[in-house]
Amino acid sequence: MGNILSKDKKTIGPNNNRSGRFAIYYAPTPFSELHSLGSTWLGRDSATGKIIEQPSISGIASERLSELTKSARHYGFHATLKPPFQLKHGTSLTLLKHALRQVCEDTSPFYVKLDVSTLGKFFALMLSKPNPKIQSLAEIMVREIDAFREHLTKEELAIRRSKGLTPSQDKNLIKWGYPYVFSEFRFHMTLTAKIQLTKEQAIIHDAIQRHFSKSLKKRIKIEYVCLFHQTNRQAPFLLVDQFKLGLK
Repeated sequence: MGNILSKDKKTIGPNNNRSGRFAIYYAPTPFSELHSLGSTWLGRDSATGKIIEQPSISGIASERLSELTKSARHYGFHATLKPPFQLKHGTSLTLLKHALRQVCEDTSPFYVKLDVSTLGKFFALMLSKPNPKIQSLAEIMVREIDAFREHLTKEELAIRRSKGLTPSQDKNLIKWGYPYVFSEFRFHMTLTAKIQLTKEQAIIHDAIQRHFSKSLKKRIKIEYVCLFHQTNRQAPFLLVDQFKLGLK
């Protein structure tokens, strides 16, 4: 596909969109069943920014559920394709959207099935079986949109490395700005923070199974790639735009 920026040099002007960060996610279409379920579980609709009352769970106080979902609520109900990044100097939101539209045109929609699983000690909706198409989509987004990503500072690299990385993850961090890409990528829609207590894990697992039961029985169509934005590091991520796969 090549570097889209190199094909569009004449249109690159001063960048007025470098505040905050952008991220490229899979997220369910607003007002869909899965979007509604995910938003209710996390307590925020990332399409509208509206705060939503979370489900009542026997054995888990509402304050505890809010605490467990705080980080996931901040990022919105999603699966990361290209992690949050600041726009590189000389690019713009307009050019980024144009690039995403072009990339998505070359990828056909497909289906996945989801299940409740754990990644480390936090819960997420993950693939019920491996799917090379979602892996390929994530790799395309990381590679083809990287020209728009501002490189990490030494301080940002140090923070990432302080959490402990394998040699492969460190190489990814240096080259792509994030450790968990390509062979390290795992499709997941985060639902909680880490849960250490076995009893609490069991309660939350059962609650998630009940809450998402309708969507877990269905094939989920991956037909859009979503662009999210946060105005600053403290602000929640919000949906900016959707790009339909295979639309020419």
